[in-house]
Amino acid sequence: MKRETWFRIAAVCAVLTMVAAGCGDDDSDAGDTPNGASDGGGAEPSGLLWDDGPCDTSLDPYPVGIMTVFESPVLSLIDQVTALEASVDAFNGRGGVGGHCMELTTCDSAADPNKEVDCARQFVDDGIVATMNDTTSFNPQGVIDVLEPAGLPRMGLSPAVEELSSPVTYAIGAGGTGTTFMMLPPLLREGMTKIAVIHVDTPTIASLFGAMQPMLDAAGAELVATIPVPAGTTDFQQFILAAEDAGAEGVMLPLGENEAVQVLQAAEQLGSELTYSASLGTFGQADIEEFGDFADQLVLNAELPPVTGDQERWPILADVIADLSASGEPELERDQIKSSPFRSWLAVYSLVRIIEDFGDPDDVSREAVTAAFDAAQDVDHFNLIPPWTPNASVTGPGPFERVSQPWYYEVTFDTGTGGFEVADDLMNVVAELGGQTDYEQPSAGGEGTTTTTAG
Repeated sequence: MKRETWFRIAAVCAVLTMVAAGCGDDDSDAGDTPNGASDGGGAEPSGLLWDDGPCDTSLDPYPVGIMTVFESPVLSLIDQVTALEASVDAFNGRGGVGGHCMELTTCDSAADPNKEVDCARQFVDDGIVATMNDTTSFNPQGVIDVLEPAGLPRMGLSPAVEELSSPVTYAIGAGGTGTTFMMLPPLLREGMTKIAVIHVDTPTIASLFGAMQPMLDAAGAELVATIPVPAGTTDFQQFILAAEDAGAEGVMLPLGENEAVQVLQAAEQLGSELTYSASLGTFGQADIEEFGDFADQLVLNAELPPVTGDQERWPILADVIADLSASGEPELERDQIKSSPFRSWLAVYSLVRIIEDFGDPDDVSREAVTAAFDAAQDVDHFNLIPPWTPNASVTGPGPFERVSQPWYYEVTFDTGTGGFEVADDLMNVVAELGGQTDYEQPSAGGEGTTTTTAG
């Protein structure tokens, strides 16, 4: 697909951010959940993190920042800001960056294209050396035009299409666009060949459907209906009926949270037997539990596992929950934590680990931070994501050469046991977009790969 087509897809990204930005990975208050997941409240620390004592306030601090939408009618991401504040506090308590404290500046872009650029300019002028978990979907090119000349690295952002190929981008995943693409493979793997999409109402989204064609062709499948949800809609049953009338077997839901919930409520009311594929950014465990047995018909995806998932498989989750819930904020209580704030925690961990292991912590500069990220290889992330080389190049369709972490989880909900089930095999967004269903799976611990079938 031509690069110009990918940038037409970029026009959809501001809306698709609402699909993935707050990836909900909540859990119930039950003591044990499937896969060995335990009650995170009061869980013992994993012992996987260091404790070097508080950072040294006499050393030069690391000025870091986040620019995102705090609260707005179209998108609210205050939880990722609050989580970043809590994570900075937690890692400063463990020694900061080689003894240096991190000092966080936050900037509310208010879903305003001009304010996104203003935030970028503020960070450049204020000497910020790295940003973490940015979301700048309303004017990504304007932000790039400010940050790239300044050499300001961006760690763990949720990238728009333009940001995927920016040299200052070090993303964990492919943003809302990647999450939307990864709604399709779980349906195809179940043998479904007739797919409907109930989607945000924007004319440019047709470009995104075109980019999915290699995946559809590889499975001998087709999109039988693309059904927009206009703003102000009150009758959501019509969309389910349209998908059923088109002969769909599975339905993708690239929608904002409010619309996606109402579509599924309508499906439940109608007794729909279709399978629905969505993002963990839209549905947390508390939301899913409200669907009762209908939740068996949902399949979800995200770049990170559920934050209240299996602590035998991911012991570090106990530390994540403890660090974030220490904020005392309701949105970061154990049963409210979603994967956008989880990504804030991982961004702070990544910054500290990479600078200490691959850089010079005493050189507090953008150039030094960038050099550390460019030098880093196979960085361990406790198996939350595969061992990560931030500056790795990949070969794939469109502007994906900077997607060095292309792996996504496939997640379902077990209504019998009341918790998330996470598939062993991961999905590779770059490979899948090229029509590949068989590819090497990453192994845990950076010990190479094992060849398995992803399809």
